[in-house]
Parts: sequence; structure tokens; C-alpha cells
Amino acid sequence: MVRVVAQNDREITRLFHDATKHTVESVRGGGHLLDFANMPIPLKHYPDLEPIPLPVDLPERDTPAVEALSGRVDVAPAPWGLPELARVLFFSAGVTRRARLVGGRPLFLRAAASAGALYPVEVYVVCGDLPSLPAGVYHFNPVEFALRRLRDGDHRPFLARAAADGGIGSAPVTLVLSGISWRTTWKYGERGYRHLFWDSGAVLANVLAVTEAAGITSRALTGFVDDDVSHLLGVGSPEEYPLVIVALVGSPAGGRPPAGLDRPPAIHHRVHPLSRSPQHHKGLAAVHRAGVLDDADEVTAWRAAAAQLGTAAAGEVGVSPRGRGTIEDVIVRRGSTRRYSRDPVGEEVLRWELAVTARPLPADFARQGRTLLEHFLAVHAVEGVAPGIYRWVRGSLEQIERGTFRHEAAHLCLDQPLGGDCAFDAFHCAALGDVIERSGARGYRSALLEAGAAMGRLQLAAYALGHGASGTTFYDDDVSAFLGTEASPMLITTVGVPSYRPRPGKRPAQMDRLRVQLT
Repeated sequence: MVRVVAQNDREITRLFHDATKHTVESVRGGGHLLDFANMPIPLKHYPDLEPIPLPVDLPERDTPAVEALSGRVDVAPAPWGLPELARVLFFSAGVTRRARLVGGRPLFLRAAASAGALYPVEVYVVCGDLPSLPAGVYHFNPVEFALRRLRDGDHRPFLARAAADGGIGSAPVTLVLSGISWRTTWKYGERGYRHLFWDSGAVLANVLAVTEAAGITSRALTGFVDDDVSHLLGVGSPEEYPLVIVALVGSPAGGRPPAGLDRPPAIHHRVHPLSRSPQHHKGLAAVHRAGVLDDADEVTAWRAAAAQLGTAAAGEVGVSPRGRGTIEDVIVRRGSTRRYSRDPVGEEVLRWELAVTARPLPADFARQGRTLLEHFLAVHAVEGVAPGIYRWVRGSLEQIERGTFRHEAAHLCLDQPLGGDCAFDAFHCAALGDVIERSGARGYRSALLEAGAAMGRLQLAAYALGHGASGTTFYDDDVSAFLGTEASPMLITTVGVPSYRPRPGKRPAQMDRLRVQLT
């Protein structure tokens, strides 16, 4: 358990981050044994609520994946309805493959990556009246591919007030991504807090890609009144935290939210237990509480402070290499590559994929067009680029050190061979001291989320070109020393040519209707 004793919220955050760093000693001598008898189930299930099946014939687009990922799509959005909502939900967080764990429990692999296939992220829908779906608050069950109604009525004005953003009130659909901490702390301990945001960032990357391909405007909000959003969704115990709000086709940010709204009544729907004995982590709860915003004025003030953060990100992506299929094809094909062949990729591949990765997110945690991240590379096998360590600066590669570093890169990735066998490693880093000082624990959340989205985008870009990619964790301080930077590593993505032919996933219409199996 992480011991967090501090005088203020910023100090709590710094201490928590330092205490959850990986070292060789902490990883090899941690002594943490996985209790499979107490393993949490990887989905939330409301047994007393009737499922609303989603349509399985999805209205896909013919937009090439490379164009969607480059941000060069100019199409009119289709009218919202249940099929369009089903498309966004499936390609963001739906089940694309089914496998089987030791012990017979089925493993449902999803559209977005998740460390250890633990899937701590839940997806909720807050919408106005749609064809075939009345206004309400819904929970998405990816295994059943169904919604369950948690609240009747139009609650978009209340969510708009909680987010201090009037545009949500006119958005036909808004998604809320939450994280259930026990799902990931079961394996990763309190460092699992990072995984909540890495995984939600991967889902966010998919949301942005599939909505851009359909001409839908999306906006991610990490600032909101935590307790109001938790109340609206009916979440709380065991620890489930709202992480990010994603408004789809809303008014421009900054509109005035409605005032004087009554808080909706509390809801208490029965949920299937996560596991026999979910564990509480005091340090994790403390760092999350350190970032809580209590009212709309605090949200507005936090956004004003966050607007001073970040560096300019290159928004334009150069000419796309020849890709393979639509963004929907790529998402279904995507997996997490575990073995690389050490074959090279081309320089144009690296440059395009990094440009896609570094595109600024449409988010509220930094000024428009700016990013909290900087990206470093360990290049091993890229035609036209000498092996070595590089920094990616707005479309240019700046060499830090020339040399062959496969062994060192594998070591940094917790001594996993994929870190040295890939064509290149991308280190997504942030000036965490400045982020926490200016933006507090909420900024810490945002930097982790943006790193998860960068990893998700880089995975999609690699698979769009027929390659492979995988996010991985790391020895924190060793990474900074290796790169020669004071920036803190937020996440690493490995990219290269797989040494095997991965099995593609399936669309809902190609699958037998899946069944929730909780034991």
C-alpha cells in the first residue's frame, strides 16, 4: 500500500507518483501474488435491468483509415439514431474477439487496448431523444452489446452544468467514461491508478477516430464536478470514478450551462459483485480525491489554469502512406502485438505515425492546439533513419544520441523482449512537475489520459499500415535517464513488424450473440 502523507493536493500527487514508480527492485522483489479466486469480473452487470439490444448491422463509413487518423475527413454527419450510436460504442469499446482464460472463464477482448485485458473502463451514454431510443442515462454492456436504462428523461442540462459547458446540453449524445479501480489494482497495485487513464485514453482514441471518419465533432472534457457526475450515473462503491466526458456533435465549447437545476434523485440499481472481496487502496483514493472539483466555479478556474499549460502541437499531418482499409477495418484487425520480427519499417511510416500520435486532442486540459506531452524515440530498424535516440519536435526528428540500443530499450520495458525487437519505441513523456504545479492532481489525470490516447492513436496508425504495436509499462526513472530528459515517462508504445499473423476480430453481425458469464 502506498503511504501518502502531505500538506496539500499537489504534494499528495507528487508523492503518489513517486511511490508508484517501477524500479528493478520493486518489480523483481515485489512479492505480489495474483489471487485468482478474488479476480474481479471485467464488466459491470445490472441483473435487474432489462437489456436494450443494439443493432448489429452497423452503418460503417468508406473513409480510409489513414485519412481519418490524419484528420482530413470532410463529410456531412449522418442523422443520429440507435444504429449510429451502436457504431460508435462498438468500435470504441465493443467486444471484437472471444478467448478463454485458464479456469474456463471466457475472455472478451475489446476494440481498444487494455493492460492485462482487465478492462477497468465503463461507458455510459447521456442523450436526448433519438429515433428508437428515448432520452435518458444508459450503461453500455459490451458483451451483450446492449444498453440498460439507468435514468429516464433528458439529463443533458444537469451534465452540462456539472461540466461547466453549455454545449453538452445541445449534444445529441455524450459519453462518460468511468474507471473501476479494483479491476486494475488487483494485478498492478496502486500503480493501477495510471492504468485507469491509459485505458480510457485508448478508448478515447477510438472514439475520436470513428467519429472523425463520420464527420462528427467530438470534445473531451476532463474538468467537471466529480460528485455530480457520479450522482448522475449512480456510481461510487466500490470505487468507480468518472474520468472523462466526451460530447459528440455539441455546440462550441464555452457556452453558458443552465443554472438553477434540481439535482435528480439518487438511483440504486443492483450491480453484480466485482469479486469475492474487492480491496480498497487508501493512497489511490487520496490522489483521486486530491483532484476533485466541487462546483462549476472550480471547474472554470481549473480550466483557466490548464489553459496556461502545454506546448504547441503540430496539427497538420503530412501525406498519408498507402493504408489498408477503413478505420472500422483497422479497429477490428487491431490487437496488442507481443512478438516482433526485427524487420525494418520505412522512414515515411515512422514520420506519419508520429504525426498522427502527436495531433492535439480536442480537450479542455490545455489551450486549443497544445499538448502536455513530448515524444521521444528509440529507433532500432527504420530505413533511412540511423539507429539511436531521438526527440520528435513538431514533425522533425532531433537526434540525441546515435547507436544501437535494443538491449537497453528491452530493459526499460520491464525486460520484455518486445521493447528491443520492435522497429522503434515511442516514449510519451510530460513535464510532470510543471503540470502538477499549475494544474494539480487534475492535471496529473490529464497527462495520463493524453498518454493513453497517444498510445491508442499510434496503435491504430501502425495497424492501418499493416504493422503492429503495443503499449507497455516501464522503469520510470531509468527511462528519463536513458532519454536525458527531466520529463517523466507517461507511457511507452512499441511499433514494428509482427513475427506472426494476428487473428482478426469480428463485427457484431459476424458473432454469435455473446452471453454474460460471471463465474
